[in-house]
Amino acid sequence: MKTVFFCGHKSAYGLAHLVPLLQSNFNIIGVVLATDKRWNVFREKLSGKSHCSYNSYWQRIKMIVKKLIPQSVLSKLKKGCGKSIDTEIILKEYKIPFWYVDNVNSEEFIQKIEKIQPDLIISAAYPQIFSKKLISIPTQGAVNCHPSLLPKFRGAHPHFWAIAKGETESGLTAHFMTEHIDDGDIIAQISFPIGGYTYRNLYKKIIEETPNLIKQLQEFFIESKQKIKKQDDSKATYFRNDREIHHRIFWSLHDDKEIYNLARTGTAFCFFRMKKITITKCYMSETNRNLTNNIKVEEGIIVDISKDSVVIKAKNGCINIREVICDRKKMSSLNFAKKFKIEIGEKFD
Repeated sequence: MKTVFFCGHKSAYGLAHLVPLLQSNFNIIGVVLATDKRWNVFREKLSGKSHCSYNSYWQRIKMIVKKLIPQSVLSKLKKGCGKSIDTEIILKEYKIPFWYVDNVNSEEFIQKIEKIQPDLIISAAYPQIFSKKLISIPTQGAVNCHPSLLPKFRGAHPHFWAIAKGETESGLTAHFMTEHIDDGDIIAQISFPIGGYTYRNLYKKIIEETPNLIKQLQEFFIESKQKIKKQDDSKATYFRNDREIHHRIFWSLHDDKEIYNLARTGTAFCFFRMKKITITKCYMSETNRNLTNNIKVEEGIIVDISKDSVVIKAKNGCINIREVICDRKKMSSLNFAKKFKIEIGEKFD
Protein backbone atom coordinates (compact mmCIF):
# COMPACT_ATOMS: atom_id res chain seq x y z
CA MET A 1 0.00 0.00 0.00
CA LYS A 2 1.62 3.23 -1.20
CA THR A 3 1.78 5.57 1.79
CA VAL A 4 2.94 9.13 2.34
CA PHE A 5 3.84 9.96 5.94
CA PHE A 6 3.48 13.52 7.22
CA CYS A 7 5.98 13.52 10.08
CA GLY A 8 5.90 16.14 12.84
CA HIS A 9 9.63 15.68 13.25
CA LYS A 10 10.09 18.49 15.78
CA SER A 11 7.76 16.67 18.14
CA ALA A 12 9.20 13.65 19.94
CA TYR A 13 5.78 12.04 19.58
CA GLY A 14 5.64 12.72 15.83
CA LEU A 15 9.15 11.42 15.24
CA ALA A 16 8.43 8.25 17.26
CA HIS A 17 6.23 7.03 14.36
CA LEU A 18 8.94 7.27 11.73
CA VAL A 19 11.04 4.13 12.23
CA PRO A 20 8.07 1.86 13.11
CA LEU A 21 6.41 2.93 9.85
CA LEU A 22 9.60 2.41 7.84
CA GLN A 23 9.88 -1.09 9.31
CA SER A 24 6.22 -1.94 8.75
CA ASN A 25 4.55 -3.50 5.70
CA PHE A 26 3.37 -0.09 4.52
CA ASN A 27 5.14 0.98 1.37
CA ILE A 28 6.37 4.42 2.44
CA ILE A 29 6.91 6.25 -0.85
CA GLY A 30 7.68 9.63 0.69
CA VAL A 31 7.85 11.60 3.93
CA VAL A 32 6.69 15.20 4.30
CA LEU A 33 8.49 17.46 6.80
CA ALA A 34 7.39 20.97 7.73
CA THR A 35 9.77 23.87 7.24
CA ASP A 36 11.04 25.91 10.19
CA LYS A 37 8.77 28.71 9.04
CA ARG A 38 5.72 26.44 9.28
CA TRP A 39 6.74 25.25 12.75
CA ASN A 40 7.10 28.86 13.90
CA VAL A 41 3.63 29.71 12.58
CA PHE A 42 2.23 26.65 14.34
CA ARG A 43 3.83 27.54 17.69
CA GLU A 44 2.68 31.14 17.49
CA LYS A 45 -0.90 30.04 16.84
CA LEU A 46 -0.81 27.68 19.78
CA SER A 47 0.72 29.89 22.41
CA GLY A 48 2.38 32.98 21.03
CA LYS A 49 5.79 31.60 22.01
CA SER A 50 7.70 28.34 22.06
CA HIS A 51 7.82 26.50 25.40
CA CYS A 52 10.54 24.14 24.20
CA SER A 53 14.16 25.21 23.97
CA TYR A 54 16.12 24.05 20.94
CA ASN A 55 18.71 22.17 22.97
CA SER A 56 16.26 20.37 25.26
CA TYR A 57 14.18 19.39 22.24
CA TRP A 58 17.13 17.72 20.49
CA GLN A 59 18.20 15.91 23.66
CA ARG A 60 14.74 14.32 23.88
CA ILE A 61 14.73 13.49 20.17
CA LYS A 62 18.14 11.80 20.31
CA MET A 63 17.15 9.71 23.31
CA ILE A 64 13.93 8.51 21.67
CA VAL A 65 15.47 7.86 18.26
CA LYS A 66 18.24 5.79 19.82
CA LYS A 67 15.62 3.55 21.42
CA LEU A 68 13.61 3.10 18.22
CA ILE A 69 16.35 2.52 15.64
CA PRO A 70 17.84 -0.98 15.37
CA GLN A 71 21.43 -1.15 16.64
CA SER A 72 22.72 -2.18 13.20
CA VAL A 73 21.26 0.97 11.64
CA LEU A 74 22.26 3.15 14.57
CA SER A 75 25.90 2.11 14.28
CA LYS A 76 25.92 3.10 10.61
CA LEU A 77 24.38 6.46 11.43
CA LYS A 78 26.99 7.13 14.10
CA LYS A 79 29.84 6.31 11.73
CA GLY A 80 28.41 8.61 9.11
CA CYS A 81 27.60 11.61 11.23
CA GLY A 82 29.48 11.51 14.53
CA LYS A 83 27.12 12.41 17.35
CA SER A 84 24.41 13.87 15.11
CA ILE A 85 21.28 11.79 14.59
CA ASP A 86 18.44 13.51 12.75
CA THR A 87 15.41 12.81 10.61
CA GLU A 88 17.16 13.29 7.28
CA ILE A 89 19.87 10.75 8.13
CA ILE A 90 17.25 8.13 9.05
CA LEU A 91 15.37 8.71 5.80
CA LYS A 92 18.54 8.56 3.72
CA GLU A 93 19.54 5.31 5.44
CA TYR A 94 16.18 3.80 4.48
CA LYS A 95 16.37 5.43 1.02
CA ILE A 96 13.03 7.22 1.43
CA PRO A 97 12.32 10.44 -0.54
CA PHE A 98 11.40 13.41 1.65
CA TRP A 99 10.25 16.97 1.09
CA TYR A 100 10.25 20.07 3.26
CA VAL A 101 6.94 21.84 2.73
CA ASP A 102 5.82 25.26 3.91
CA ASN A 103 2.11 24.83 3.11
CA VAL A 104 0.67 21.36 2.46
CA ASN A 105 -2.60 22.94 1.31
CA SER A 106 -1.00 24.92 -1.50
CA GLU A 107 -2.10 24.07 -5.02
CA GLU A 108 1.48 23.25 -5.99
CA PHE A 109 1.89 20.65 -3.24
CA ILE A 110 -1.56 19.14 -3.76
CA GLN A 111 -0.70 18.63 -7.44
CA LYS A 112 2.50 16.89 -6.35
CA ILE A 113 0.56 14.46 -4.12
CA GLU A 114 -2.03 13.88 -6.85
CA LYS A 115 0.78 12.95 -9.23
CA ILE A 116 2.23 10.47 -6.70
CA GLN A 117 -1.23 8.88 -6.25
CA PRO A 118 -0.80 7.46 -2.73
CA ASP A 119 -3.23 4.88 -1.40
CA LEU A 120 -2.91 6.29 2.10
CA ILE A 121 -1.76 9.35 4.05
CA ILE A 122 -0.62 8.97 7.67
CA SER A 123 0.07 11.98 9.86
CA ALA A 124 1.52 12.34 13.36
CA ALA A 125 1.97 15.71 15.10
CA TYR A 126 2.20 17.52 11.77
CA PRO A 127 2.01 21.29 12.44
CA GLN A 128 -0.78 22.17 10.00
CA ILE A 129 -4.46 21.32 9.57
CA PHE A 130 -5.04 19.54 6.26
CA SER A 131 -7.57 20.78 3.73
CA LYS A 132 -10.47 18.65 2.49
CA LYS A 133 -8.83 18.58 -0.94
CA LEU A 134 -5.62 17.09 0.45
CA ILE A 135 -7.22 14.38 2.60
CA SER A 136 -9.48 13.34 -0.31
CA ILE A 137 -6.53 12.40 -2.56
CA PRO A 138 -5.54 8.96 -1.18
CA THR A 139 -7.92 6.18 -2.20
CA GLN A 140 -7.84 4.56 1.27
CA GLY A 141 -8.15 7.82 3.19
CA ALA A 142 -6.00 9.98 5.45
CA VAL A 143 -5.18 8.90 9.01
CA ASN A 144 -4.08 10.95 12.00
CA CYS A 145 -2.34 9.51 15.07
CA HIS A 146 -3.40 11.32 18.25
CA PRO A 147 -2.02 10.83 21.79
CA SER A 148 -5.30 10.50 23.69
CA LEU A 149 -8.26 8.17 24.04
CA LEU A 150 -10.57 9.87 21.58
CA PRO A 151 -13.19 11.26 21.76
CA LYS A 152 -11.66 12.59 24.99
CA PHE A 153 -9.06 15.34 24.73
CA ARG A 154 -9.43 16.35 21.12
CA GLY A 155 -7.18 19.24 20.17
CA ALA A 156 -3.76 20.33 21.38
CA HIS A 157 -1.38 18.81 23.96
CA PRO A 158 -3.80 16.12 25.16
CA HIS A 159 -1.23 14.35 27.34
CA PHE A 160 -0.77 17.55 29.39
CA TRP A 161 -4.51 17.96 29.86
CA ALA A 162 -5.03 14.29 30.75
CA ILE A 163 -2.64 14.73 33.69
CA ALA A 164 -3.85 18.19 34.68
CA LYS A 165 -7.49 17.06 34.71
CA GLY A 166 -6.78 13.99 36.82
CA GLU A 167 -7.62 11.30 34.27
CA THR A 168 -6.95 7.74 35.42
CA GLU A 169 -6.70 6.33 31.90
CA SER A 170 -5.15 7.55 28.66
CA GLY A 171 -3.81 6.12 25.43
CA LEU A 172 -3.32 6.60 21.70
CA THR A 173 -5.78 6.71 18.82
CA ALA A 174 -5.48 6.45 15.04
CA HIS A 175 -8.50 7.87 13.23
CA PHE A 176 -9.59 8.88 9.77
CA MET A 177 -9.15 12.59 9.15
CA THR A 178 -12.08 14.87 8.38
CA GLU A 179 -12.47 18.62 8.00
CA HIS A 180 -12.90 18.84 11.77
CA ILE A 181 -10.19 18.31 14.37
CA ASP A 182 -9.79 14.77 15.73
CA ASP A 183 -13.39 13.69 15.12
CA GLY A 184 -13.05 10.97 12.45
CA ASP A 185 -13.84 7.28 12.82
CA ILE A 186 -11.41 5.32 15.00
CA ILE A 187 -9.23 2.71 13.28
CA ALA A 188 -6.91 1.72 16.13
CA GLN A 189 -6.72 2.52 19.82
CA ILE A 190 -4.51 1.59 22.76
CA SER A 191 -5.44 2.36 26.38
CA PHE A 192 -3.50 2.14 29.63
CA PRO A 193 -3.91 3.34 33.26
CA ILE A 194 -2.14 6.57 34.24
CA GLY A 195 -3.07 6.94 37.91
CA GLY A 196 -0.13 8.59 39.66
CA TYR A 197 1.69 9.25 36.37
CA THR A 198 3.62 12.46 35.92
CA TYR A 199 3.73 14.22 32.56
CA ARG A 200 7.13 12.63 31.88
CA ASN A 201 5.80 9.17 32.75
CA LEU A 202 2.87 9.57 30.37
CA TYR A 203 4.96 10.97 27.51
CA LYS A 204 7.40 8.08 27.84
CA LYS A 205 4.53 5.57 27.83
CA ILE A 206 3.02 7.17 24.73
CA ILE A 207 6.36 6.87 22.90
CA GLU A 208 6.75 3.25 24.00
CA GLU A 209 3.25 2.32 22.77
CA THR A 210 3.53 4.08 19.40
CA PRO A 211 4.98 1.01 17.57
CA ASN A 212 1.99 -1.02 18.81
CA LEU A 213 -0.39 1.56 17.32
CA ILE A 214 1.42 1.23 13.98
CA LYS A 215 0.95 -2.56 14.19
CA GLN A 216 -2.79 -2.06 14.65
CA LEU A 217 -2.86 0.27 11.64
CA GLN A 218 -1.12 -2.41 9.61
CA GLU A 219 -3.68 -4.97 10.77
CA PHE A 220 -6.50 -2.70 9.60
CA PHE A 221 -5.20 -1.67 6.20
CA ILE A 222 -3.08 -4.64 5.15
CA GLU A 223 -4.41 -7.60 7.12
CA SER A 224 -8.07 -6.46 7.45
CA LYS A 225 -8.25 -7.56 11.10
CA GLN A 226 -9.53 -4.37 12.73
CA LYS A 227 -12.96 -2.74 12.54
CA ILE A 228 -13.93 0.93 12.38
CA LYS A 229 -15.44 2.48 15.49
CA LYS A 230 -17.53 5.65 15.43
CA GLN A 231 -16.61 8.36 17.93
CA ASP A 232 -19.26 9.16 20.52
CA ASP A 233 -19.53 12.93 20.27
CA SER A 234 -21.52 13.10 23.51
CA LYS A 235 -18.33 12.05 25.35
CA ALA A 236 -16.02 14.38 23.44
CA THR A 237 -13.87 16.99 25.16
CA TYR A 238 -11.78 19.57 23.35
CA PHE A 239 -8.79 21.57 24.60
CA ARG A 240 -6.69 24.30 23.10
CA ASN A 241 -2.97 24.45 23.85
CA ASP A 242 -1.96 25.16 27.44
CA ARG A 243 -0.46 28.55 28.14
CA GLU A 244 1.33 29.94 31.17
CA ILE A 245 -1.92 30.91 32.90
CA HIS A 246 -3.05 27.27 32.79
CA HIS A 247 0.01 26.28 34.87
CA ARG A 248 -0.62 28.89 37.58
CA ILE A 249 -1.81 27.68 40.98
CA PHE A 250 -4.61 29.82 42.41
CA TRP A 251 -4.74 28.75 46.03
CA SER A 252 -8.12 30.35 46.73
CA LEU A 253 -9.75 28.73 43.69
CA HIS A 254 -8.08 25.35 43.16
CA ASP A 255 -8.75 22.50 45.56
CA ASP A 256 -6.10 20.05 46.75
CA LYS A 257 -6.75 17.52 43.96
CA GLU A 258 -6.52 20.17 41.25
CA ILE A 259 -3.22 21.45 42.63
CA TYR A 260 -1.82 17.92 43.00
CA ASN A 261 -2.75 17.02 39.41
CA LEU A 262 -1.32 20.27 38.07
CA ALA A 263 1.93 19.59 39.93
CA ARG A 264 2.12 16.19 38.22
CA THR A 265 2.60 18.04 34.92
CA GLY A 266 5.88 19.44 36.27
CA THR A 267 4.86 22.99 35.38
CA ALA A 268 2.60 24.12 38.26
CA PHE A 269 3.80 27.38 39.73
CA CYS A 270 2.94 30.07 42.23
CA PHE A 271 4.87 32.83 44.01
CA PHE A 272 6.60 33.15 47.36
CA ARG A 273 8.14 36.45 48.43
CA MET A 274 7.82 37.67 44.84
CA LYS A 275 9.79 34.67 43.51
CA LYS A 276 8.34 32.19 41.05
CA ILE A 277 8.18 28.71 42.60
CA THR A 278 7.48 25.62 40.49
CA ILE A 279 6.13 22.69 42.50
CA THR A 280 7.47 19.43 41.02
CA LYS A 281 6.66 16.90 43.77
CA CYS A 282 3.88 16.93 46.33
CA TYR A 283 1.15 14.86 47.91
CA MET A 284 -2.24 15.53 49.48
CA SER A 285 -3.40 15.14 53.07
CA GLU A 286 -6.83 15.74 54.54
CA THR A 287 -5.52 17.85 57.39
CA ASN A 288 -2.38 18.65 59.40
CA ARG A 289 -1.30 18.32 63.02
CA ASN A 290 -1.39 22.10 63.46
CA LEU A 291 -4.93 22.54 62.19
CA THR A 292 -6.72 21.95 65.49
CA ASN A 293 -9.39 23.69 67.60
CA ASN A 294 -11.44 24.63 64.50
CA ILE A 295 -8.81 27.14 63.43
CA LYS A 296 -9.59 28.93 60.16
CA VAL A 297 -6.64 29.33 57.82
CA GLU A 298 -6.56 31.03 54.44
CA GLU A 299 -5.62 28.93 51.41
CA GLY A 300 -1.94 29.26 50.51
CA ILE A 301 -0.75 29.66 54.12
CA ILE A 302 2.18 27.53 55.34
CA VAL A 303 0.78 25.52 58.23
CA ASP A 304 3.68 23.17 58.93
CA ILE A 305 7.29 22.34 58.07
CA SER A 306 7.80 18.62 58.64
CA LYS A 307 10.72 16.28 58.01
CA ASP A 308 9.68 15.57 54.41
CA SER A 309 7.61 18.54 53.29
CA VAL A 310 6.40 22.11 53.56
CA VAL A 311 2.64 21.91 54.17
CA ILE A 312 0.31 24.44 52.55
CA LYS A 313 -3.39 24.88 53.33
CA ALA A 314 -5.56 24.27 50.29
CA LYS A 315 -9.27 23.96 49.66
CA ASN A 316 -10.54 20.62 51.03
CA GLY A 317 -7.17 19.67 52.53
CA CYS A 318 -3.44 20.33 52.46
CA ILE A 319 -0.68 20.14 49.87
CA ASN A 320 2.58 18.69 51.18
CA ILE A 321 5.36 20.04 48.97
CA ARG A 322 8.41 17.81 48.66
CA GLU A 323 10.36 19.39 45.78
CA VAL A 324 10.41 22.77 44.05
CA ILE A 325 12.29 24.71 41.42
CA CYS A 326 13.38 28.19 42.47
CA ASP A 327 15.83 30.45 40.64
CA ARG A 328 16.14 27.64 38.07
CA LYS A 329 17.45 25.26 40.73
CA LYS A 330 15.67 22.09 41.80
CA MET A 331 15.73 21.53 45.56
CA SER A 332 13.97 19.57 48.26
CA SER A 333 11.32 21.40 50.24
CA LEU A 334 13.53 21.29 53.36
CA ASN A 335 16.46 22.88 51.54
CA PHE A 336 14.03 25.45 50.18
CA ALA A 337 12.74 26.14 53.69
CA LYS A 338 16.28 26.49 55.08
CA LYS A 339 17.49 28.72 52.24
CA PHE A 340 14.64 31.18 52.66
CA LYS A 341 14.23 30.68 56.43
CA ILE A 342 10.56 30.00 55.89
CA GLU A 343 8.20 30.34 58.84
CA ILE A 344 4.77 28.91 59.52
CA GLY A 345 2.11 31.51 58.75
CA GLU A 346 3.77 32.87 55.61
CA LYS A 347 1.83 32.69 52.39
CA PHE A 348 2.25 31.29 48.89
CA ASP A 349 0.49 33.49 46.33
